[in-house]
Amino acid sequence: MRFLLLISPILLSLAIIGCGDQDHSTEEEKTEITEKQDGNEIISSNDAVIPLEPIGLVSESLHKEPKKDPWKGEVFNELADSQLKDLGEIIKAPKSISQVDTSGLIANNFQPTQLAPKNLKTIFNDSSFKVLRNDQEKQLSEHKKSLKEALTELVEPILEATKINVKFKTFNVSINEAGKSTSESYVEIIGHTQKEIISQKARWSCVWDWESASDPPKIISIEVNEFEQSIGKIDNKNASLFSDCTGSVFSQCKDFKNQFLRGTDYWASRLENRYGIGLSGWHGITIGDVNGDGIDDIYVCEPGSLPNRLFISKSDGQLIDASSLSGTDFRLQTQSALFLDMDNDGDQDLVIATTLGIIFMANDGRANFTVKTTKLIPESAPMCISAADFDLDGDLDLHVGCYSLRRSSVHGNGNQMLARPIPYHDANNGGRNALLRNDLNWQFKNVTASIGMDSNNRRFTLASSWEDYDQDGDPDLYVANDYGRNNLYRNDRDSSGRTKFVDVAAEAGVEDMSAGMSVSWSDADGDGDQDLYVSNMWSSAGNRIAYQRQFQKEADQESISGFRRHARGNSLFLNSGNGKFKDVSLEAGVTMGRWAWGSRFADINNDGMQDIIVGNGFITQSGDTGDL
Repeated sequence: MRFLLLISPILLSLAIIGCGDQDHSTEEEKTEITEKQDGNEIISSNDAVIPLEPIGLVSESLHKEPKKDPWKGEVFNELADSQLKDLGEIIKAPKSISQVDTSGLIANNFQPTQLAPKNLKTIFNDSSFKVLRNDQEKQLSEHKKSLKEALTELVEPILEATKINVKFKTFNVSINEAGKSTSESYVEIIGHTQKEIISQKARWSCVWDWESASDPPKIISIEVNEFEQSIGKIDNKNASLFSDCTGSVFSQCKDFKNQFLRGTDYWASRLENRYGIGLSGWHGITIGDVNGDGIDDIYVCEPGSLPNRLFISKSDGQLIDASSLSGTDFRLQTQSALFLDMDNDGDQDLVIATTLGIIFMANDGRANFTVKTTKLIPESAPMCISAADFDLDGDLDLHVGCYSLRRSSVHGNGNQMLARPIPYHDANNGGRNALLRNDLNWQFKNVTASIGMDSNNRRFTLASSWEDYDQDGDPDLYVANDYGRNNLYRNDRDSSGRTKFVDVAAEAGVEDMSAGMSVSWSDADGDGDQDLYVSNMWSSAGNRIAYQRQFQKEADQESISGFRRHARGNSLFLNSGNGKFKDVSLEAGVTMGRWAWGSRFADINNDGMQDIIVGNGFITQSGDTGDL
């Protein structure tokens, strides 16, 4: 069994290499290959060697604890964070606040504050959910009180809670040599009562008395800049607003528990040590009706050596594992997949993106899949795929987003398997994305260069999405890249029907220089055109450090601004209708999505307005610093 587990990826890898791009005789394809070689510094497979030393590890001699290096801002943050955690413990016991000794937390000159705004405005209210926010302009100073009084007022809604969680996330610090330092933190307080879940989210600006690294800072003042309180009602049947049905729907899938309910730590210790197969954490799913019964089914991508899984939905809501019977249980490093009708026969075919290339599988309409062709991507490792009929010829074409080069001779990387992004915040040395035109009969041609989509095309892509944002009748493409600028390829069709793409991200205002990880389109403001939401990396440590004087002291201001923007978080762009977008991320309050690997517009509560769902990676564990 171990032998089969190991050999299966190898056999399929050879199959992809053997049957991909079988005909290289045309002049167009010869030119394409030459362009690839000239456009990137690719070393031949004969020169490639397997790196025996760990890649990308920082020498321990360079990794210093805050108290041992000159980053005074991080010393202060560490101490202030400890004080805020102590404050959180006080909040968790709301009935005992009046008896708590706060002398270790606040300075002698502590200024009265107001932590629970009195002028909350209801912005949403239905039978099960209510959201209130403060009106900052109408804050009244006479409401300010001592810290104990302010805390007592703050926790009044959760006084009877049986469970209280408190979190602080500090994203900005400033050191004043005169002894006063400041911090900005997101605050989250969640209380569970028998009938309600009450959530308070705020942004605190704190002034601290701190002169010596040997002494903890003490709070001089707290100013609440943002405040939101939400109340979710719990009925007698459920203890939460959503119920987890995973166990029931997968109860007939014997391998689900063994494969999917084990984390990365479990599998890394087995796959990496035993088979040398790495776990990237970039694996996706696709949903579609593969057997024509009107119910959506699920295909799950997995890392190499673990089988991909196809789960068929039954009418009773349960799922069955049809991976082996359907012929889709590949043991390849699979990054993403799509259910699509690629041959226009009315059923959902399957397109799979692996590290080697793209696998196209035909569906017979009853969830029996057959490999029809493959497309090797020789330069780069495919990461994501998205489909649209970009040339309006009646069939679906495929955009393949690639993360990095397979091997690179870029200066400083030697023969590493993956190229490092250079520069980190604005890289353009990643993998080369590909646009595959569907020529029917399972024939696909790489037309990336000839169609104009090779501009700014090496940016460590993680996601792409098609949408006719300019409403001219043809699909345009937005590409989210990990280490810097994103792309918006406008589809410019001339009067003869010939398609040419132009990257207009800069002029449209949507380059979004950050760690792009997902793309979602929808009419967010209800004005009839498509708006854009991009999920990125929000980092409290990045937001703090990039604004400290020590950071990149010799760098130009443009580079520093790029690093700061990189850590800002998610972005919401409203379509102005004139080919340009307006960045409303900050005023809309959508930036802090944590490490946002995925996002989607969706009307969650059926009120006719588009909400935003953000999926986060890197689940925090005990002892986590909270800096993600």
